[in-house]
Amino acid sequence: ARGGAPGGGGAAHAAAEAPPAAVRRGHRTGRLRRLIRSGDLAPCFDAAEDAAAGAGHDEDCPICFYFYPSLNRSKCCGKGICTECFLQLMPSKSSKVVHCPFCKTASYAVEYRGSRTKSEKKLNQQEKQNVSESKKIQSKSQIAGELVQP
Repeated sequence: ARGGAPGGGGAAHAAAEAPPAAVRRGHRTGRLRRLIRSGDLAPCFDAAEDAAAGAGHDEDCPICFYFYPSLNRSKCCGKGICTECFLQLMPSKSSKVVHCPFCKTASYAVEYRGSRTKSEKKLNQQEKQNVSESKKIQSKSQIAGELVQP
């Protein structure tokens, strides 16, 4: 687990303790527990360094790069984010407008849908593979372009 990371065993009720960083930032512990227990926010799962380190930890947070059993989803673009990173992005006072860290939409909010389905995981894997293949093609074309230039 990462330093200062919440301890949670994976169950929503067992993991309903507020992360230390969230408490320091002024988030109310009771409100956070209610959000987790109601299913509006992902439980504070223990993080894994890689997908193989923790059984079922196959979703990686694109902010902290740790792996979790499931993530919150941005309401605007559907990108995943762990609860700890989400809480660090949100101001303790609701007077500030927070923009989505992925698509920059104003009034950032998340929802918790539980673990991704097999079809969602397959689609995500295909997207990652397509990006990887595009990068390889782009790299090859750049190398070929450099060899052709006088």
